[in-house]
Amino acid sequence: MIVSISQPTLFPWIGYFNIIKKSDAFVFLDTVKFEKHSWQMRNKLKEISKVQEHPVWIRIPTRVEKTDTLIKDVIIDNMQSWKEAHLKSFQANYGDSYREIEFIDNLYDKQWNNLSEFNIEFISKCCEYLDIHTRLLKSSKLKCVGKKGDLVLNICKELDATDYLSTVGSADYLEDYRYRFDESGIKIIYHDYTHPIYRQRGKTFIENLSILDLIFNEKNNAKNFV
Repeated sequence: MIVSISQPTLFPWIGYFNIIKKSDAFVFLDTVKFEKHSWQMRNKLKEISKVQEHPVWIRIPTRVEKTDTLIKDVIIDNMQSWKEAHLKSFQANYGDSYREIEFIDNLYDKQWNNLSEFNIEFISKCCEYLDIHTRLLKSSKLKCVGKKGDLVLNICKELDATDYLSTVGSADYLEDYRYRFDESGIKIIYHDYTHPIYRQRGKTFIENLSILDLIFNEKNNAKNFV
């Protein structure tokens, strides 16, 4: 049983979905503190102007009054016209391509108040579109408690994991817990990933953009690049 865990981020990059694809169970870590100006509320698309091609931010505004607000409790600031801004950005940077993706239309037809719910719905529908059939769960629906490595280990134990698939960036703190994973019979595996080159609008290929860039450019063929 390979388990992976990550915060529910906004329009994640391709590598996020590759981790999900390589896992038997993927847990949305929604019970940790929300961080402003993080990947939880923003990501990048490709913008092509007359003079250059570059990444451009796409965001969902939030209303966070407490510094210890958990991800699962973050409210979207619907006083701002973020949906309209997103669709305008899609149209400007990808033309009518986004209109061909049905689950995107359905996503923006709904009323959203909770950021985590929006992110998880997008990721779930995106997995379906990419033919990824991994079991998806929320940490808020599990019994496990703890912080950092303890929380990760407890989630793995609750799900009877044999392997924990982690991003390389988590090695700094995970290695301090390796002996505890070993004692529990759980092997830590770091995600080995090479970014694919796919058909992308413009002349210069830009890596590490949102999965939306792949989907809008490759459409039904996108699943072959994850």
